[in-house]
Amino acid sequence: MTKLTSGIPPADKRFDAIVVGAGPSGCSCALFLARSGRKVLLLDKATFPREKVCGDAFSGKSIGIARELGVLGDIPRLPHGIVRGLMMVAPSGKKVDVPFPNASGMEFAGYTVERQKVDNLFFQLAQGQKNITILQGFSVTSLERSPSGAVCGVSGALSIGGNRKGMRFFSKVVVGADGAASIVGRQVVPESQPKEHIYSAVRGYWSGISGLSGSIELYFIDGVLPGYLWIFPMAEGKANVGLGILSSDLKGKHPTTILQEAISNHPSIAPRFANAKLEGKVGGWAIPNGSYRKPNTGDGWLLVGDAASLVDPFSGEGVGNALSSGKYAALAIDSALENHKGDDALPASALGSYEEKVARFLRKDMANSYRLQRLSRHKFLLNLFIGKAADKPEVRQMLVDMLGSDKEKEKVVSPAFYLKLLLP
Repeated sequence: MTKLTSGIPPADKRFDAIVVGAGPSGCSCALFLARSGRKVLLLDKATFPREKVCGDAFSGKSIGIARELGVLGDIPRLPHGIVRGLMMVAPSGKKVDVPFPNASGMEFAGYTVERQKVDNLFFQLAQGQKNITILQGFSVTSLERSPSGAVCGVSGALSIGGNRKGMRFFSKVVVGADGAASIVGRQVVPESQPKEHIYSAVRGYWSGISGLSGSIELYFIDGVLPGYLWIFPMAEGKANVGLGILSSDLKGKHPTTILQEAISNHPSIAPRFANAKLEGKVGGWAIPNGSYRKPNTGDGWLLVGDAASLVDPFSGEGVGNALSSGKYAALAIDSALENHKGDDALPASALGSYEEKVARFLRKDMANSYRLQRLSRHKFLLNLFIGKAADKPEVRQMLVDMLGSDKEKEKVVSPAFYLKLLLP
């Protein structure tokens, strides 16, 4: 870290906000700030379009923010699959099929679409905003600090034709939107996230899998609980096939090895891959679960998306919370700037409304998902719940309701619910 000890940076180096990372959370934050007339610098070390390893589901909160930003109508123009339902397979092999609740204003729940294409869609929208300055190929190396210790900018290097040019930029707030390995996050919250709150995930694209439908599929298999293996139908007959397991449960085994063993040997999965072909390579990434809470605001800084550990602890879905947190961050920053005089960094106290919105709209759902995650570690309970849902319409309806309502999810995590399931 370096300190700004004297002088005022030139105007072309000063911004209302610097957003580090141009993925969903970063673009969301930058776009909502630009709508409010704020001057934003959006930085990313990659050049778009760039690859992003993910499960590729786009539904729930993602649909709402995409609609609000005006890009939802562009999603169907990308190669995509339609999500209409969910199939869950218990460790016992019992399975249940349920319809997903339709997204607001749509006749289905959502899409499966490659993250590279979705992220580029949001990036292109940001690129068209006059209030947003974008630098691709820029690697942030450290944060600038004021004499008081507040974050007041970033320093790093811009890659140009194989050369690297050192540069510094300054702002009233720096937003860390640079993912699970966030350089901003590591410098403001240096403690490492415990392994029991991180999923190690891998995924690849397969063609030729038999029995694909409009449902996403979750397989709860031995050795992976409370994680699962998924099969998400994509465009052109392909499927995103992956597996997520808590890093604390790996025990020296690589997730790719576990995935390949399941595809080759699992009785419900292996027959469907008899004529399947892996297209490309299997990629991996870390998923920082929202079951771990860390400070996400401070003097002159704020964290969003994966950098803020806002991934759903049960489903592993992070794009919806990333886009939402970007919006909430922009609202908090805009309000703070409205009431802030001078060019110094925004104090943590002025950014408190961000934490309030995250607590109100995201954390309650993640808390219930964490309870579900812990329950799903127990094979007996998974077999009981999925088995009853397969056999009893009223339990199946509760599962459908749970997928669309946090209030209904609370019922499922109640011990009383499982006592009732035990009754004939």
